[in-house]
Amino acid sequence: MTSAARELIVPDKQLIRLDYPAIVVPQRRGRLFFFDEANLSWCPETGRVYRTVGQPYKADSPGKNKTEYILGSVEYPTGNGLYEIYPHKTNAEVKAHWQHLLDEYPDDFLFVVRDNASQHVTPRLDEFLIANRNRLCLVPLPTHSPHLNLIEHLWHYMRDKVTRSHFYGTFEVLCETVVAWLTDLPFERFCSLLGVTIDFV
Repeated sequence: MTSAARELIVPDKQLIRLDYPAIVVPQRRGRLFFFDEANLSWCPETGRVYRTVGQPYKADSPGKNKTEYILGSVEYPTGNGLYEIYPHKTNAEVKAHWQHLLDEYPDDFLFVVRDNASQHVTPRLDEFLIANRNRLCLVPLPTHSPHLNLIEHLWHYMRDKVTRSHFYGTFEVLCETVVAWLTDLPFERFCSLLGVTIDFV
């Protein structure tokens, strides 16, 4: 395969820089995860709500906002996931999350679908990715295609059910509520969000 043909198939500078093969056939059991971050802000997000016609929309909010970030990886098609809250979402947090994901599945080979956010494709991750290339393969998404990342469906649903238009007394309560919601989300709903039928699973 020529380099020009390979670039058409995998138009991703990070994978080309790391000399990833065009086709990866793992020697271990393979698992497929969809990875991304979502903001967790103490100040409630606004959006569609039911209200009396002619009445203004109001929601309580803190005097000063605080934002942290939930990094998540959800497995297709099982719905198993790893979700962690960090104060930042730099390449350091991405690396830590991916390492924790590897630690969760020490005997398996992980395919991780990721978008092209700068903290996901920076050369600062190269050493980690090279060291773990026998257990981890990144799968790039096309640019501007969040609809292809299945975890985005989960984030949207989480905002609708947990964070939008709802104020929590402390930021810690907000984080605890999000984690509990992810933990208790029915398996059937996970399957629906991922587009998986129960019979298939």
